[in-house]
Amino acid sequence: MQEKWVFKSENIKKTVDFKAALTSVLRENMNELEIFISLYTKLDGALAENIQLLDPLKAPLQESGFISLGFNKHFYNACLNINEADLDTIKLAYNFNVDEGQLILTGPDIPEREPDDI
Repeated sequence: MQEKWVFKSENIKKTVDFKAALTSVLRENMNELEIFISLYTKLDGALAENIQLLDPLKAPLQESGFISLGFNKHFYNACLNINEADLDTIKLAYNFNVDEGQLILTGPDIPEREPDDI
């Protein structure tokens, strides 16, 4: 499973500083970003909350590369009685499509388990 999410923003079309644009787009679309990251945490029975940019861009003018995001897992299965306060991380690939005003985030590739033989 590898998820891809497209964020649209007019700020991207007029940007010269991709680091500022990345931070702005992630802040503007926090609800969508939480849904995107939760696609990876749902296997553990959790939702992603309090997402923050951990590893900023190395060069401010890169249109593509990798970023690290930190987040907390919020478990919605009360039977497990899990309260996790540690910050979890995920590494995402990003690509700015300046002409279209899009930020494309691609998550890690997690292989799916094959069905068991009967």
